[in-house]
Amino acid sequence: MTKTASCAQGEAFFLFTRKDTTAVSIIRGPSKAERSNAATLLTPLMSKVMRLLGIFLFAASLTVSANAYSQNVTLTANNLPLKSLFSMVEKETGYVFFYNKQLLENTKPVTLSVVNMPLETFLQRAFKDQPLNFRIEGKTITLSRKPMAKPEDTHQPIAQADTLRPLTGRVISEEGEPIPGASVLIKGTQKGTSTDNKGNFTLQAVMGQILVFTAVGYEHTEVRVRAFDHIIVKMPLAADEMKDHVVTGIYQRRKESFTGSSATFSVKELKTVTNQSPLQAIKTLDPSFAIIENTEFGSDPNRLPDIEIRGKTSVIGLTEQYGTNPNQPLFILDGFESTLQVISDLSMDRVESITILKDAAATAIYGSKAANGVVVVETKRPTAGRLRLNYNLNTTLSFPDFSDYNLMNAEEKLEFEKQTTFLGSLTPDGNFATDVADARYNAKLAEVKRGVNSYWLNEPVRNALSQRHTLTAEGGDATLRYSATLSVGENQGVMKGSARKLTNGNIRLLYRKGRIAVSNNLSIDVVNATRETVPFSAFSRANPYHRKYNATGGIDQILEQFSYGSITSGIFNEIYFNPLYDFHNNNVNKEESQGFTNNFELEWRVTNALRARVRAGINRMVVRDEIFRSPFNSEFYGTDPLKRGVYSEQNERRINYDGDFSLTYGKLLAGKHRVNAVAGMRLNQVSSVSGSYEVRGFVGDDFPNASFAYDYSDVKRAGYLESKKRSASYFLNTGYAFDDRFLVDATLRIDGASVFGSSRQFTTIWSMGLAWNIHNESFFKNNPAYDWLSSLRIRASVGNPGNQNFSDYISARVYRYNNENRNPFGPGVIISNYGNPELKWQKTLDRNIGFDLQTANNRVRLFFDYFVKTTDPLLVFVTVPSSAGTVSVTDNLGGQEQKGFTVTANYALLQRREFTWMINLNARHLKSRYKNFGNALSNFNEKNKGVNMTRYYDGASPSDLWAVPSLGIDPATGREVFLTKDGHHTFVHNYQDEVVVGNSDPDLEGIIGTSVYYKGFTANIALRYRVGGQIFMQTLYNKVENIPFQMLGMNQDKRALTDRWQKPGDNARFKSIKEITSNPMSSRFVEDNNVLAGESISIGYENTSAKWIKALGASSVTFRAYMNDIFRISTVLNERGIDYPFARSVSFSVGVRF
Repeated sequence: MTKTASCAQGEAFFLFTRKDTTAVSIIRGPSKAERSNAATLLTPLMSKVMRLLGIFLFAASLTVSANAYSQNVTLTANNLPLKSLFSMVEKETGYVFFYNKQLLENTKPVTLSVVNMPLETFLQRAFKDQPLNFRIEGKTITLSRKPMAKPEDTHQPIAQADTLRPLTGRVISEEGEPIPGASVLIKGTQKGTSTDNKGNFTLQAVMGQILVFTAVGYEHTEVRVRAFDHIIVKMPLAADEMKDHVVTGIYQRRKESFTGSSATFSVKELKTVTNQSPLQAIKTLDPSFAIIENTEFGSDPNRLPDIEIRGKTSVIGLTEQYGTNPNQPLFILDGFESTLQVISDLSMDRVESITILKDAAATAIYGSKAANGVVVVETKRPTAGRLRLNYNLNTTLSFPDFSDYNLMNAEEKLEFEKQTTFLGSLTPDGNFATDVADARYNAKLAEVKRGVNSYWLNEPVRNALSQRHTLTAEGGDATLRYSATLSVGENQGVMKGSARKLTNGNIRLLYRKGRIAVSNNLSIDVVNATRETVPFSAFSRANPYHRKYNATGGIDQILEQFSYGSITSGIFNEIYFNPLYDFHNNNVNKEESQGFTNNFELEWRVTNALRARVRAGINRMVVRDEIFRSPFNSEFYGTDPLKRGVYSEQNERRINYDGDFSLTYGKLLAGKHRVNAVAGMRLNQVSSVSGSYEVRGFVGDDFPNASFAYDYSDVKRAGYLESKKRSASYFLNTGYAFDDRFLVDATLRIDGASVFGSSRQFTTIWSMGLAWNIHNESFFKNNPAYDWLSSLRIRASVGNPGNQNFSDYISARVYRYNNENRNPFGPGVIISNYGNPELKWQKTLDRNIGFDLQTANNRVRLFFDYFVKTTDPLLVFVTVPSSAGTVSVTDNLGGQEQKGFTVTANYALLQRREFTWMINLNARHLKSRYKNFGNALSNFNEKNKGVNMTRYYDGASPSDLWAVPSLGIDPATGREVFLTKDGHHTFVHNYQDEVVVGNSDPDLEGIIGTSVYYKGFTANIALRYRVGGQIFMQTLYNKVENIPFQMLGMNQDKRALTDRWQKPGDNARFKSIKEITSNPMSSRFVEDNNVLAGESISIGYENTSAKWIKALGASSVTFRAYMNDIFRISTVLNERGIDYPFARSVSFSVGVRF
């Protein structure tokens, strides 16, 4: 049965019926807003983007303003109901009528006969004596009620005071659960009340009046008073509940009254992108959320991603010194602090929604931990009703991606070795100067002619099959709800031996009685991870003219060995080992972890507007890492037999206590003043104890156990570490909205932490946000000139969230035992960390301005944010004299400024009752710079010279690429020509001539895609683009030039054999092939990096009514297929996935609800 709701005169509604429920979503039609000129201060690049968006909006307007007059109507109607007439017009013209059913209550049958009449003329004639107006937009005809004539003064008012009578009722959900705190208003007035903790209400009303019911998470519902009996009102869950509200983990607000920058994605949206990881899905959906590509470890399932929200706030490249990633956002899981590992391992089928908090107004509630943004994950809550079962299967087939490898084949590699004189010196006529060299070459050539061309890349990899099964049972009543979930899966990596097995059990209880609500969430996690024991680079370096297996099918340890040199220079032995030999030894590299998390929450609704909440959580994790290196491995070749083979073990126990108390107040005063406030405190402690040891000396690898070792290692001592980090916070957040037009949010938080100096253990965090809902202004609503604009909101915020992502004892003086120099009087200690009791907090001044726009009957949506984040001072490591007993000390120095913008645009190209075609576009642009460093980080600059192009200079960007400009290879001499700072040409490379030769940040990066929805079918395409920015071509630098003599015997890039300078007059890109000396890094190895990649392609189908579903005893079935990272087109060819390859994947999901 379809539910409807009445509407007031002069208002238009769209009526959509959801097939999975009997409820109807009533969505208000287009409101009116004014034009905005808010982009006058944009940078030139931003202006280009806005012009692009202007074209986007112009194209949308052309579609929306399609001329309706060209469509003619021919039909005959005799006393035909208006609804039947609509059906005939829809069938003939393809246009769709949108209206509320109650609009047809007082309409008259239609009698007319027309031939080839223009549509608008026909509608004017058909509605001549009807109480309806119409509006044509595109292919949609929207109906509304004609304004009623103003009543005469002699008429009596409908609602006299003496006709008021008490009305009682109860508001419940579709599952029969009471909805406390629901707002009940008499439509058109400011009179109303709210429901108590049992969902009951009482108010004075008049027969015929309309009651408006609203509650967080439920559809807006209207009921006409037809009797004064006790009424029961069922409110359906909001289809866009998560879109209309912002969940911060501490409080929840209506998005309409929230000034911060945030984005919320439901699990349905996440699953349109991928079924593998919620983090990968967010990367596609939100341009501010980025996962930095790991060119070394590719798609390794046991490597955590490097995540950023709106760029970096700390110095890059110093993760080892910080002891953690200082640019990582804060993760909140069901209101409690969590870790990246937990979120990364979380099953997609447990997720309800994910909210990204971006600017200071949104993140300041988390104070000194929120400068990098906050990721709030909400898992599914149990629903009341009879016992229900849900089963979900996610399976993925991954295969390695070698498209960025450009290695030589056997014939090319042999020719390369000949030209480089690796096999021996050549005479002027190109022959070998010695018989030994000639014999080596001919032996290899004979193998090549026999067809030996080994493709080593396939050996350590596989087509990996991953799967995850999730079974959930849930049910309960209005008082007690429960759910139990079991999730079992294995995420196989594309390298053999790498996998991550995950087992999770979760029990969740929700109890509500009177004004008290209690919940408990218990999770148990068991993870078994195995890692590859031989890096992929060992295979990519193997020569293709060597056989993988010997004549008997066995594996030889040595592929080739030889001696070279002279009496004067010395004799050197070179051995090239077979990577397959080590690969088949019994090596072990695994990690086992067991943990549990229990989160308890108690809430007392003191009044309908005030509630108190206390939460306490505990997380305990035990981790055991075990590594065994077989004594037969090539790394032990030629070593003392008593030192062959290594076994190491590390055990760690971590425990986290998290608790908070808060008071939340929310009330609508006088119908226009919405007041929200949250005050509370939070305590957190993270402690860990770890120990490690290493033993050596194994006679075999059958028993990879420490008890079979000869002795403890003489190069690595046993380790033991205890650490503890504490924090305490006191916070106050207030929000005020006047008539849902003018909004202001303010946050004040006092944070204390053990991380920073003992003299500066507390700091103050603040933020303020302002917003203006222009579409709610009366001058906007009542002006037909703004009919094309549905809504417009302008936002601005400023605040100073902080960062605690540093080592636990970064500011403390730490000593360690001096085991290297023992004395007879007992153990001594030496300084391990110098400490700094005056170390200040690292805080970021975050400024943001943005707007949210919806136009063309909500078919075009545009969200824009421009931000400036200034971190000053930064926490850095300053070099100190060695006489101080340590090499560096932490200090507050310099600053970093990050500027950028993000934009998201959605356009409903076609929209019908059961068909929608969307086009999506998002983009991001970031620029940053250092300031006030001076020479404090000169030691890092010196270390990086010849290693990478990262430098730390005032005014420079962290993403700048520094090198000496190169003018290419001199045709006359074959030498590289450099450009000095004063503009002279020289053959001499001088690091003093370094300048910025590129920037690794793209000018623009984002997603362009499209989505189609038809009945139960969905299809989605998301392509990632990267425009502008440069890259250091590591492959050209290491595998084309700068190849040491001993590395010439390993496989190289094909380009090492081509485009080489050979003789005077040659215009070549690379130096002579015989040049094996190390060349300095220059701009010659920097190229523009533009990319287009198929990030996500998916199709899906959901059905709730088919007969075969009912035969299964199920209520719904969902299927979905994906292709992720299926292709990548780049303007450069640079090896990616050095030690672990990247992967492409094809996935399939099925979900059944019983």
